[in-house]
Amino acid sequence: MKIVKLLNCYIVKVFLRFGVPRRGITSRGIFVFLCFCVFVFSVFIAGCAPKVVDSELDWPVEGVQTVNDNREVKVAIPQNVTGTVEIAAPDNASAEVKKEKEVGEVEIINPSGDVSELNSVTDSPVPFISQAPYAVWDDLHNEACEEAAMIMADVWFSGKNLTAHTMEQGILSLVKWEEENGYTIDVTAIQTVEILQKYFGLRAELIADVSASRIKQEIQAGKLVIIPAAGRLLGNPYFRSPGPLYHMLIIRGFDESRGEFITNDPGTRKGEAYRYQYETLINAIHDWPKPGRTKDDVTEAEMNAGQKALIVVEK
Repeated sequence: MKIVKLLNCYIVKVFLRFGVPRRGITSRGIFVFLCFCVFVFSVFIAGCAPKVVDSELDWPVEGVQTVNDNREVKVAIPQNVTGTVEIAAPDNASAEVKKEKEVGEVEIINPSGDVSELNSVTDSPVPFISQAPYAVWDDLHNEACEEAAMIMADVWFSGKNLTAHTMEQGILSLVKWEEENGYTIDVTAIQTVEILQKYFGLRAELIADVSASRIKQEIQAGKLVIIPAAGRLLGNPYFRSPGPLYHMLIIRGFDESRGEFITNDPGTRKGEAYRYQYETLINAIHDWPKPGRTKDDVTEAEMNAGQKALIVVEK
């Protein structure tokens, strides 16, 4: 309305300044003048209106994070947008969390306030063959998880090829060497460190700090982690019931978004990149409680009370 009044005033001023034409105002002149006014009005309105740029965005977009249990924000950012973007927590967030990041540095924000990178998986593709390469689960191969874990670590750091044949021959040769050097069937964590150093020539260290953060720290440093475990606490559905009393496996990576360790578990043919929840694996870590003794001498309760330790391996 205000704009219309201004236009009316403008028309009156024009007539007052230039006067009315001698032959009068023709209908054609009025029509032309009105068209001019409409044009000016349209240009003015177009200049004030907000620009819609959705059609210029480079969709589909990159950086969309799947939402898990409402704990992560689904983020979608056009590729050709410049400047900054604000990513906020969902409405059910327990705390207000806001963060401005340059486009291309997309982060997800959890309701708890924790911020993690979109790519949250760290994994080393360690070659895998189970401790029973030819699916022969006799007494020797039922007890060969320690040997299989060490062989996979050696193959990873040495770059050797791993097949069912090389795993089988490796287990037989290592078991023979262990017997000749005074080791018994169930090898403890500290004995595993010794074997890794003496037999394979790898650098290995026993760590008493058993926590998810310490394991992730070692993995991010390019190392592997071998753990001794009370096998039945792992709850692996592929184990033959009730599961091994004592077990060993390799932790090769982790998935922070899912809270899972990525392992090579030699106790099953489906153990390659097998995932365990952080809490499950940490709770199951227990060293063999009675060095030199057999499984007939150890109860499940004693196994579940064994000391906690990590075996960190590097080249």
